[in-house]
Amino acid sequence: QRLLPRADMVSKRPWTENGGAADAPECGSCDASEAAPAPSVPSSSGRSLRKRPWEEEGFRCPFLDTINRTLLDFDFEKACSITGNNFNVYACLVCGKYFQGRGTHTQAYTHALQEGHHVFKNLHDGRVYCLPDGYEVVDQSLQDIQSLLFPTYDKETVSTLDTKPVYSRGVDGSDYMPGLIGLNNIKDTDYVNVVVQSLSRVPPLRDFFLLPANYAHVKSNLVKEFGALLRKMWSPHNFKGQVSPHELLQAVAHESDNRYKIGTQTDPMDFLGWLLNALHAGLGGTRKPGSSIIHKAFQGQVQIKTYKAAKADTDADIDVETQMTPFLYLTVDVPPAPLFRDALERNIIPQVPLFACLTKFDGTTFQEMMNGDRRQYVITRLPQYLIIHIKRFSKNTQQYVEKNPTIVNFPVRNLDLAAYTELSDTDKEKNVQTKFHLMSSTQHDGQPESGTYRTYVHFKANDQWYDIQDLHVNGVHPQLISVSESYIQFYDSSTS
Repeated sequence: QRLLPRADMVSKRPWTENGGAADAPECGSCDASEAAPAPSVPSSSGRSLRKRPWEEEGFRCPFLDTINRTLLDFDFEKACSITGNNFNVYACLVCGKYFQGRGTHTQAYTHALQEGHHVFKNLHDGRVYCLPDGYEVVDQSLQDIQSLLFPTYDKETVSTLDTKPVYSRGVDGSDYMPGLIGLNNIKDTDYVNVVVQSLSRVPPLRDFFLLPANYAHVKSNLVKEFGALLRKMWSPHNFKGQVSPHELLQAVAHESDNRYKIGTQTDPMDFLGWLLNALHAGLGGTRKPGSSIIHKAFQGQVQIKTYKAAKADTDADIDVETQMTPFLYLTVDVPPAPLFRDALERNIIPQVPLFACLTKFDGTTFQEMMNGDRRQYVITRLPQYLIIHIKRFSKNTQQYVEKNPTIVNFPVRNLDLAAYTELSDTDKEKNVQTKFHLMSSTQHDGQPESGTYRTYVHFKANDQWYDIQDLHVNGVHPQLISVSESYIQFYDSSTS
């Protein structure tokens, strides 16, 4: 006859501690194992129950070797792959899938039992647990996964991003440089990629968003996701040389009421203007100059003189109105391409220097308005970082979009805007520079309705130029940039 063990020698299972299975929650949003493990409880005979293995000093989780880093990707929405809920979500570090909860009867708990995958990471606080036992795993070998999920920076590291090139290698063996990361084109989202790549070149903007403490008080999800994407792009701890902007795209679609969404191609200049204003508002910016990092970096001022159209039946003097208007970017018009060309000129693409387009802001050239008014423009305050929009697209009388293929020649360095500015005495005393250097140039390839976008960026750390189109990053000669069909240009002043 078998001898039954004494009651005081039976060690309880983890899920029967402190009340038994009846106390375990069945809702995916709750965790029975969130509570601290109970200390050993004395039995009726006075003996203490034996400690569980993971409570022993020096214990190491035996399942850490099952983690598959090649399958981990934290760029997508933190939502359960079964329920679709986006709270209390854990990533299985073995297969990379997302599941909700870790208590009994939750999706993560069930996945651990059915598939034998035991290591899970909370996507909200970064803590790691072993299921179904439910104990927390603390191990130094998990630090690279923590850095992948939550890249962190200090002020000293941020200050060297433009002076010390860093070379990294992903777990798949691919080499990349932080800051020169390709962005996944999910579906016709290349217009977002070129804008993000260009903005990530602006040092004060990039440095601001790399340190979350600068906007910890902000509630805007768009601001948080934009900062999270920039931190991933500049992180040396990525497992591969590319990043997906999926979570930023979702925040953009929500914030813009689906004006910009996945699957719909949009003009990047239209998106850039919206994004700058949305980030400014999300950061608590007002109309006051310099009220956000957006205005500090990009806001300038232009003086507009409007000469009212004189009525035909009156001899009154022409009425002139003068107003000062702030701007975040300057739009210049491209001369129309010739309508009729002979056989020799048919294969010649017309070219024009950028300075010819900038005569719009010389303070003397008149711009004719549709209502008969005439305007003169002149820049009265230059921003630290200048955005120039070369207007290539327009709608004809049939509302079809047409593209002007004229090549605008521009200098890569020392773009002098002195002839187009009337600086105040204060700016003159501060010796405000009027020369700018090119930081990035976005161009459009192909037909107006079906083309793609790419951007050329200058990487300051090694003083090299790169051609970035979605996931592809390749070196390029700067001489080729100045003869491209440039559409959006970012410049920084020579003193920055």
